[in-house]
Amino acid sequence: MNPAASPASTPDSPLSAPASPWRQSLAAARANLVPGLVLQAFALCLFLAYYFHPPSHRVFDVLAGWKAHWGWRYALLSTALFGGLIPFLVLRANPRTRWETPYSHGLFLVLFWGFKGLEVDLFYRLQTWMFGDVPDFRTIACKVAVDQLIYAPWYSTSMMLVLLYWKDAGFSFSRLRRLAVIPFLRANLPKAVVGLWAVWIPALILIYGLPAALQLPLFNIVLCFYALLIATLTRRDADTH
Repeated sequence: MNPAASPASTPDSPLSAPASPWRQSLAAARANLVPGLVLQAFALCLFLAYYFHPPSHRVFDVLAGWKAHWGWRYALLSTALFGGLIPFLVLRANPRTRWETPYSHGLFLVLFWGFKGLEVDLFYRLQTWMFGDVPDFRTIACKVAVDQLIYAPWYSTSMMLVLLYWKDAGFSFSRLRRLAVIPFLRANLPKAVVGLWAVWIPALILIYGLPAALQLPLFNIVLCFYALLIATLTRRDADTH
C-alpha cells in the first residue's frame, strides 16, 4: 500500500523532475528518513503494546471486533477518516496551509482513501488466503514482498501519482487527458517507490506480524500518524523559506 505521498504533497511534472531516476530515488530516501524513522518507532510501539501490554491488547481486541463485525464498511469508513478527513482537518485548521487546502481537496481525499480502504482490505484478505495468517518469517516476508514489489509500485503508487496530478490540476479532465502518462510515471515513479520502501517496509513487517483482523486497523493508525507528520514537516519547511 502506498501512502508515501502525503495529503499536502504534489508530484513533480515530467519537465521539472530531475534528469536521473537514481538521483530522484536518493532524494526521496533522504526526504523520508526522519518521518520514516519516527513512523517505524511509532509502529513498533503499537506492535509491542499489542503483544506485551495487556490493557493495549484489550483495546486492539476491540478494534479487531469492530473490523470483524462491520467488514468492508469498517474498511471504508475508518480509512476515509484516518487517511483523508483527519489530515485534511489538521491542514485546514492551520492558517499556513488553509489556503492551499480547499474543501474540494478534502472531499477528494475522503473519497480516495475510502476507496483505498476497501482495496487494501481486499488485498490483505487475498494475502491471508495466499500465505496464511501465521506471523512467521516466511509468511511476513512473502506478504511484504508482494505488497512492496508488485502491488505498490505497479498499481497503487502509479494510480496515486496520476490522481494527485489530477487533483493538483484543479480536477481538470482535459489536462488529465493531455497527460503523457508513461513519461510522467517514468519521471515520478522511481522517487515515489523508493520513498515508499524507505518508510513502509519496516512498518509493514510489523503490520503483517499482527493477526489478520488487526492489520487494517494498525495500517490506518500508522497512515494517519504519517500523514500528520508529513503535514507538520511540510509546514516547518515552508516556514524556513
